[in-house]
Amino acid sequence: MDNGHNNQVDIAPDFACSGGARIVFNGNNNHVIIGEETVISAGLIEMRNHDSVIRIGANCRLAGSFRCRAQNTSILIGDCTTTMMAHLSLHEAGTITIGEDCMFSGDIMMDVSDMHSILDAETGARLNPAQDIEIGDHVWLAQGVRIMKGALIGQHSVIGSRSMVMGAIPSHSLAVGVPARVVRSGITWDRRRLGAKKMLGTQVTEGMLEPLDGISAGE
Repeated sequence: MDNGHNNQVDIAPDFACSGGARIVFNGNNNHVIIGEETVISAGLIEMRNHDSVIRIGANCRLAGSFRCRAQNTSILIGDCTTTMMAHLSLHEAGTITIGEDCMFSGDIMMDVSDMHSILDAETGARLNPAQDIEIGDHVWLAQGVRIMKGALIGQHSVIGSRSMVMGAIPSHSLAVGVPARVVRSGITWDRRRLGAKKMLGTQVTEGMLEPLDGISAGE
């Protein structure tokens, strides 16, 4: 649905759209790019202002909403990323960047803005300007994660269920809580449910099976 002017959609011939997914323009000079073999289901791509870009890579499987609500906003999603139900929104100018091969569970939310202004009572200066969000390659966001403005998550990290990321999480980290804090470093993850005795083709030692924050190694 195009309610504006000079908007452009570049979609690979083998792109698939199902479950009532929509692309809606309510502004001008916007651009949507969707790569090869990507599937979007049960979702909304919306450009509500002007001069904005949504670029989705190849071989993605996405469900959710991707909304540029302000002028000069961008959502950039790398190849092979999947979302069960993620809601990405930009209420102010900025960029959300998501790397390749990321895996987002359901009820994921992120925005570069707090949506309203917090002011210094004496000077009237705004204290909470919009800030970009950047998520590296191969990051797993578990159910219900919230990514706040200014968040930076390094590659190969995992963010635990219901956590809220408000700052920087280093690469290869497991982080949980509100705000999210690193509880283990030097990790990575795999989409497969690997057996307890095999990990990335290497025999697991007893040290690798130590519990994480009260969770037994066998769970």
